[in-house]
Amino acid sequence: MDESFYNWVKKPESDDGLFWASWLNDHPSKKDAANQAKTILKSLAFKQNNFNKTEINDLWNSIKAQTVEDTQNKSITGNQRSLGFWSFLKVAAVILPFIVASVLFLFYRQAPIENIETVFEKIEKYNPQGQKLTVFLSDGSKVKLNAESRLTYSKPFDDDKRVVYLEGEAFFEVAADPEKPFIVRTGELETRVLGTSFNIKAYPEDGKIDVAVKSGKVSVTSQNMKNSDMQGNNVVLSPKEMASYSQKEHQFRVSGFDEKEVLSWSDGTLYFNNASMSEFVTKLERWYGVEIVVARKTPVKKGIVGEFKDLSLEEILMGTHEASEFSYEFQNGKVIIR
Repeated sequence: MDESFYNWVKKPESDDGLFWASWLNDHPSKKDAANQAKTILKSLAFKQNNFNKTEINDLWNSIKAQTVEDTQNKSITGNQRSLGFWSFLKVAAVILPFIVASVLFLFYRQAPIENIETVFEKIEKYNPQGQKLTVFLSDGSKVKLNAESRLTYSKPFDDDKRVVYLEGEAFFEVAADPEKPFIVRTGELETRVLGTSFNIKAYPEDGKIDVAVKSGKVSVTSQNMKNSDMQGNNVVLSPKEMASYSQKEHQFRVSGFDEKEVLSWSDGTLYFNNASMSEFVTKLERWYGVEIVVARKTPVKKGIVGEFKDLSLEEILMGTHEASEFSYEFQNGKVIIR
């Protein structure tokens, strides 16, 4: 009954097809059920099969010929019994084609579609620029999704693991379940936990993926390195540790991190600690959903510093432009920085 599953059966190369191929690869225990469902969908094309008049006559003649041959081989003393048997065969020959046709109809009739149950559904949450979104998962986990971020998962989760896919940035508060590890897949990285809170930043244009742990422990594995002979494809992070993975060099770098700088966004706070103009602009564009054009050619003399909660864009610009020596103006719905 699931539309995306039906699309996969009809068009394996479609977006739905790619999702289900990936999902089944991650959930091998569901492959048998999926194949059975696939077979049912394909069987819906079968039509009722009936015998036509010619086929009925051919079947009757075949049975009659065999009966005559068998009767001729009987002894005269068994003639009365043979006549009784012959009468039975005549009746059987008449009704047999209809019995066979009925059995074939039952075998090939269309499967009742109302008996197909939906096992799960694909859920996708996208958060555009200028917005924040909190997603509550069925296992009790909570995900705060930053702007320009996408979270994809199946509902319900698999029996032995909880898998979500992230593009962008999110802060996770994972409900503990030792029997079902929580797995976040971001590009080449797989982050696996049992119950903890952590932040993942994985915007494609950044060229890197940052995983920062607030509480508990997480294991981070590079799928690219996992499929090669390279060493150090896995790191285990404790609280206040962050792994930065270079997608160009396929290498991890583990360090401590400034909790305000990395996690403050999840509490609704914009925090800048000696930020460059490009970092400043990128964060403001995502946060407020506005286009900012940097018209100046020289870099700002001082890094941008500040901590802002529940303030407007203009209030932040007013609070930072003098110290960092830049000017700004609003023009045709854009912000021009000079």
